[in-house]
Amino acid sequence: MKIDRSAFAKLAREDFEFKRETRYLTGVIRLVFGARSWALSFADGALTEVADGASASDAEATIVVGGTVEQWDELLKWKPRPFYQCIQSAAVKHGMRISDSDETFAYLPALNRMTTLLRQLHNEEA
Repeated sequence: MKIDRSAFAKLAREDFEFKRETRYLTGVIRLVFGARSWALSFADGALTEVADGASASDAEATIVVGGTVEQWDELLKWKPRPFYQCIQSAAVKHGMRISDSDETFAYLPALNRMTTLLRQLHNEEA
């Protein structure tokens, strides 16, 4: 899976729905793609940075979402197979990871929109 971090950051910052769903979020969403990871940093709802997540630990993150490259490829298909349509069901049925913090549940709509944006970029670049 190869998605350009800067392309995602640009798309996310311009996306009304993503911005609406992340309002008030202060912290880090850590995305783990097999051996690679990103750290999405937010300050009072604004996406401030999408950095290499290698230096960010799960313990330091507000929300963690992770999986193998193969799991992400399934999740990001235009028409994913059953239970890969969203991160929550992929975690329950296919073994992807999602943290169980209060923030995770509060920002599920943001995570779902993030998945949609990643899916869009993944399929444009494929």
